[in-house]
Amino acid sequence: MTDAPRRFTISVPPDVAQTLESQGNRLVSAYVTESVRRRRRVEEHKELLLAAGIHISEQGVAEARARRLGVEAEWSAQRFEAERARIRAAMEAEMNGDDDAPRADAA
Repeated sequence: MTDAPRRFTISVPPDVAQTLESQGNRLVSAYVTESVRRRRRVEEHKELLLAAGIHISEQGVAEARARRLGVEAEWSAQRFEAERARIRAAMEAEMNGDDDAPRADAA
């Protein structure tokens, strides 16, 4: 496979079409590329968890979502968003190989 970009013709539902149309023609490729890469990272993460013996179930996802919603209800919106931003920044730094970044699980 070459490194040259490849062209695809796809069909998408109206809600996705509306989102892509709002990006403008020049940005659609970047938007789709970022979305596919993000989805691929999620799938790779799931594979790593499975390889480590951690099985993700629908029930487990539902329980985690319920716990998150409970915390969200107890905390102020500002506190929740600040914590979410801190964890996201730490995870992104870790994914980018920044060994000096704070850990996402550090309080």
